[in-house]
Amino acid sequence: MDKKTFDTTTISPTFCILPWIHMSTRPNGHMRVCCTANASSAGATNDKKWGGEVGIVKNDDGKPANLNHTDLLSGWNNLYMRSVRQAMLNGKVPPSCSKCFKEEAAGHRSKRNWETEYWNRRVDTKALVSDTQVDGSVPPKMYYVDLRLGTKCNLKCVMCSPHDSSMWVSDWNKLYPQLKNASLKEVMMWNNKGKVDGASYDWHRDNPEFWKQLYDQIPHMRQLYFAGGESTIIKEHYDLLEECIERGYAKKIELRYNSNGIEMPDRLFTLWEKFKRVRFHFSIDSFADMNDYIRFPSKWPQIEAQLSRLDETPDHVEITIACAVQMLNMYYIPDFIKWKLEQNYKKINPWPLGAGLMNFHFVYHPAHLNIKVFPRWMKQRIRKKFEDFSLWLQANHRNDTDFINSGYGIKRLMGMVSFMESEDWSQRMPEFIEYIQKMDDIRGTSFVKTFPEMAPLVVRPNNDPQLSL
Repeated sequence: MDKKTFDTTTISPTFCILPWIHMSTRPNGHMRVCCTANASSAGATNDKKWGGEVGIVKNDDGKPANLNHTDLLSGWNNLYMRSVRQAMLNGKVPPSCSKCFKEEAAGHRSKRNWETEYWNRRVDTKALVSDTQVDGSVPPKMYYVDLRLGTKCNLKCVMCSPHDSSMWVSDWNKLYPQLKNASLKEVMMWNNKGKVDGASYDWHRDNPEFWKQLYDQIPHMRQLYFAGGESTIIKEHYDLLEECIERGYAKKIELRYNSNGIEMPDRLFTLWEKFKRVRFHFSIDSFADMNDYIRFPSKWPQIEAQLSRLDETPDHVEITIACAVQMLNMYYIPDFIKWKLEQNYKKINPWPLGAGLMNFHFVYHPAHLNIKVFPRWMKQRIRKKFEDFSLWLQANHRNDTDFINSGYGIKRLMGMVSFMESEDWSQRMPEFIEYIQKMDDIRGTSFVKTFPEMAPLVVRPNNDPQLSL
C-alpha cells in the first residue's frame, strides 16, 4: 500500500510516540496501548464510557487481544492499533488517550509529554511517521516493551487488587461479600477470578509463540519495562534478561522498573551490570506508618534499608522514588518530600530527575481513591498546604531559575492540585468511606490513627459545618 504523505516537520499536536515504538501488557495477558491508557475510562461514575475497556487493544472481532490466544505481532498492526495511529496523525485524541490530555489541561506533565520527549531524543520520530502506511500500520520494530508477567507479588497495596497482586486474593475473598455500595461492588469486581475473554495470569508461561516473537525483537529493543506483579520475584523476568545478555544486545538495552523493592537478590544486581542503563523507580507512597498502611504489609525500616542499598549502586543505575498519588497520601506529599530532602541521598532523584524531589503518577483504579473524590473542604486544605510548601521550597531548598522553571518541580506539584480540582468526583465519597472502614477491619489497620489530619473524611464531627461542603 502506498505511504500517506504526512508533514513530518509539524507533527500533529495530538501525537504520542508510543503507538509507533511500544507495546504494553496487563498481568492477565491483555495487550494495551500503554500502561496508563485504560485509565482513560475512569470517571465520577461507572458509566463505562467507550465500553469500559478503553486502552485495551482489541482484535478485529472487538474482543481484547490477549496473549493467551493472540500472538504479539498480530496485535501490533491490528485495526485497533492502526486506528490509534491514524487518529493521532490527523489531530484527533483517541479515546484510549484522553487521560493524558485531561492531565495536561490541568497543568500536569503527562506520560504522553515525557515519553515523547524522552524517545524523540533516541529514535528518528520523523522517520517513524514517514514509514506509516495509509492504513496506520508500521514496521514491527518494538523499541520499548512493557511486561506485566502475571500477578505474583509480595505486597497487597491498598490501591491494588487481585487483578495485579496474588497477595490480594485472600483479602478480596473477605472484602467483596461484605460490600453494600453498588458502585463500590462494581469497581471491586473480579469476574471469574480474572479469567475473562480468554485471559489467564499464567499467559507468560503458556504461550511459547509470544516468547519466540519477543526474542526476535531483541535486536530492536532499547528499553524493557517491568512492573506489577513484582518482577524481582518472577522467574521469566530473569530469563529474559539472561536471553538479552546471551544474544549480545544487553549493552544497548535500558531496563526500567516500577518495583516495591522488597526482594532484591544479589543476582539482580549482577545481571544489571551487563545492561546499558537501569532506571529503577522505587514505589514508595509516603514515609513511616503511612507507607506501611498504603503498601501493606511492608515495614518502613526495610524500605529505608533498601533505599540506602540502592543509593550505593553504580553510575549506570538511576534511582527515583515513584509516588502513586491518591487520597491516602495527597495531603502528606509535602511532608514526604521534606523527609526525602532531609536524608541527603546521593543518587535518589538527583537533579534534574523529578526536579530533585521525586516522581509522581496518579491512581485511577480503584476510582474511589482518585484525588478528585475529595470533598471541597479537603481540596481547599490541600491547596493551601501545597501553596505554603511551594514557598517553603523556594526559601529553604532552591530558588534558582532552573528549579523554578522545571516542569517536574513546583509546577508539577501545583499541577497535581489543579488536576484534583478539575473535576468533582465527591459522589464517590460513600465508596471511599465503606472501603476504608472494611479494609481496616480486615487488616487490623486504622485510617484514623495513621492519617489523623484526614480523620474527618470518615468520622465527621457535627460541630464542624464546613465538612459538609
